[in-house]
Amino acid sequence: MDQPSRLLLLVDVAELGSFSEAAKRRELDRSVVSKHIARLEQELGVRLLNRSTRSLSLTQAGFAMVQQGRELREWMYNTQALAENLQQAPSGRLKISAPGILGRCLGFEAMRRFREHYPDVEVDLQLEERRVDVIGEGYDLVLRVGDIQDSTLVSSPLAPNHLLIGASPEFIERHGEPRDLATLSRLPALTFSSLEFQVDYLPYLDEQGREQKLPLNSQMRTSEAEVVKRGVMAGMGIGVLPAFAIRDEVKEGKIVPLMTDLPLPAFGIITLLYPHREMPLRTRRFIEILREMVGTPPKWEAYIPGFAEMYGKAAGPLGPVADRSA
Repeated sequence: MDQPSRLLLLVDVAELGSFSEAAKRRELDRSVVSKHIARLEQELGVRLLNRSTRSLSLTQAGFAMVQQGRELREWMYNTQALAENLQQAPSGRLKISAPGILGRCLGFEAMRRFREHYPDVEVDLQLEERRVDVIGEGYDLVLRVGDIQDSTLVSSPLAPNHLLIGASPEFIERHGEPRDLATLSRLPALTFSSLEFQVDYLPYLDEQGREQKLPLNSQMRTSEAEVVKRGVMAGMGIGVLPAFAIRDEVKEGKIVPLMTDLPLPAFGIITLLYPHREMPLRTRRFIEILREMVGTPPKWEAYIPGFAEMYGKAAGPLGPVADRSA
């Protein structure tokens, strides 16, 4: 490992907070990481890290070197992107992250179409609910639902995340169809819950257009929206589902939309994140395919009969939008 590579390794250690986590990312032994950092300190003639049995912290020189390492990492990324963009066809490896159900509904089909056009590009699609370290983990593109907290990333909206309140015909036969918010809030519900995010409420707009939150009677929580949908179809409760997760279930009568006159804000925006504006050709081509596949308005909303008129969307092409973490 040469000195620039050791400098990049120092950035990993600083961003992840330990030799062990940096070793996992690089698929190295912890002792190897420690030796390379010690070698870098010897080559530079300065102490970069304060070490204790429980923690690591950067020295003043360490802060300066990490900044240099980040600039080197960005320069290398831009250089690689420039080199690829001078080629006639995309190449290399495209690494993508997306939440589980979003990756299954959009990511796979986009990956299939992309591979048909560009078979020389290796695609790595990771489905995960956690917020990945886009730059540190080497992602070219991340799909995310909600507001964007990392200002160092470049973001571009893909589509609004419209919602549907649904239940199965069997559930409605047992409990009746709710006609008001009070009744809806008492019905057993299936809700989304993860380590970072919990949606045990229904966002809606009151008569003044102000956003409110209706608590739901959550009887089952899961970190997988697909499980919520299956539970709804099985008659286990009502569910608030993203429209992109619906295919023919409404058309076939397996899910019945509820309280469709109630205005609902879009639950965040499906957003594309990438580390730099100067993106590689492979990333640009994948985004082009993804945008064509999604369309405006999103093509998946056409799977739901009459959805364009439900939940107050007739008031505008996108309806009211509220950004949230997801």
